Amino acid sequence: MPSIRGTTKGFHSMSMSGNQLIAFLSPTIGLIFTAFLLPLWLNNRSRSYIPYFVVAFVLYTLATSSQLFLVPGDTGRTAPITSIFYLSCIVLLTEGCLKRRNRDTSYRLTAAICGVSLIGVCYYYFADRNLITRIYILSVGCGLLFAIAAYRLRPSRDSCLVDKAIFWIFLLMSAQIFLRPLLIGRPGDANIDPDAFRTSPFWLALQFSLVVSAVVMGLTLLGAIFTEITADLKQQSTIDALTCVYNRRGFDEEASRAIKTGGSNPISLVVCDIDHFKAINDTQGHPRGDRVLKELALLLSAQTRESDLVGRIGGEEFAVLLRGCTPQEAVSYSERVRGLFEETGSSALRGSSTITASFGIADHISGETLRELMSRADQQLYAAKRSGRNRVCAEGNGIEYRASA
Repeated sequence: MPSIRGTTKGFHSMSMSGNQLIAFLSPTIGLIFTAFLLPLWLNNRSRSYIPYFVVAFVLYTLATSSQLFLVPGDTGRTAPITSIFYLSCIVLLTEGCLKRRNRDTSYRLTAAICGVSLIGVCYYYFADRNLITRIYILSVGCGLLFAIAAYRLRPSRDSCLVDKAIFWIFLLMSAQIFLRPLLIGRPGDANIDPDAFRTSPFWLALQFSLVVSAVVMGLTLLGAIFTEITADLKQQSTIDALTCVYNRRGFDEEASRAIKTGGSNPISLVVCDIDHFKAINDTQGHPRGDRVLKELALLLSAQTRESDLVGRIGGEEFAVLLRGCTPQEAVSYSERVRGLFEETGSSALRGSSTITASFGIADHISGETLRELMSRADQQLYAAKRSGRNRVCAEGNGIEYRASA
């Protein structure tokens, strides 16, 4: 029959194996997320915040590896190095999240927290060796870095789900880092034996929280990156690359949605076409023609409100959906753009050539689809073309607005 002592050693051995297994997970997870993030950055160099995440997980791997092979007790000299790894990891992680949101970092405050933390860790390792005090110092420093970042990353009511998730993760990580040292004792308590430290509730909680925090944070960051990449791909499929306004697909989608949700609010559709555009391309070349297209798109966008939609729906044809706009306001808008384009559009051409545009306007009728509305606006555009071009034609009372002589 096995002795009580033998049974106790067996349980102790099982406990050590469990702790070691959890400890091995941390650097493994760090390497996995590094392997995912690195190619994402190499293929998306414009996202300057991703390298911060890559290096942060590399440092996380180094920090957890140093704890795995040399537990920060009274033997070995990994305490200061491990502290540098952890602090640097958090700094880079928070900096990457702040850059992603275009938020500023308080570099002086960050440097002060890291500096005081490292001085305290070094003092209580080299001068007055005390493991418990070192744990408290490092925990306070790491917790403050997460708390400050959470404050700077606080979401607004319109923030996306990923931004809100990152904020709460930072806040919860700060709280658990502040509270976790309570499992080991109080600052200034007698030094703890390294063997007892390896089986302490603090060490187990530390290893478990490192694994969970790394997985949750890594998955959230990957989700944020993939969400932005997906949004960019969608934008590329709906935005005209030359003029930076909606293309036909994007305009149709957004305009149809606006009409369905517009209720009883007035909506006007303006379509415009550059007069004799083919001649411009034939005589002055396509680069000049592209400049003319950009100039008209810029004028159309500059004169609209945030709620309005501008799209390039054909080669030289544009459409503008004006929400909450009366027929007279739509006419005034079109006449204003027409006049400005006549004055400034020719600057894109060589010589003294003058370039103009024609406009057609239709007001939305309840129950009407975008296609039907577009058809009526096109009829007014054709009327403007037949009447001599460089003018605005709108439905209702036979209104026709000609250019000033």
